[in-house]
Amino acid sequence: MFPPELEHDAFRASNGEFGWTRAQIPAVVEALRSHGIGILGGELWWIRDGFADWVGLIPQRHGPPSVYAWETKRDPGESWQHFVERSGSETLAAVEQWPMQQDLPPDLPGQILYNLTCVSVAQFKALTVRPD
Repeated sequence: MFPPELEHDAFRASNGEFGWTRAQIPAVVEALRSHGIGILGGELWWIRDGFADWVGLIPQRHGPPSVYAWETKRDPGESWQHFVERSGSETLAAVEQWPMQQDLPPDLPGQILYNLTCVSVAQFKALTVRPD
């Protein structure tokens, strides 16, 4: 689904999930939109220098470590295509918003990446089916 360079350049967690840089996210969102994939939300990962996996608690310049996450819910009656577009736009806004430069310690080792929770229309329908 993703262009080869996006997969190749992405961080791959031990569970197979991808983490992308802020600069990569617009291309990731475009690839998802072009395949009709919605984004249910996302979270930020801290990839520490020298470590092979991510940490969800991100050190802050002031105060305790924080978790950064967002969720996009499909509105009742919303067409799938509208949800795909809206969830992409909300994802781009969240990535632009978090973290702010002043939130992080200036000497934070490693990098902050973005992980997205994505779903096709068929997967979404399977998530929302309620047994009798």
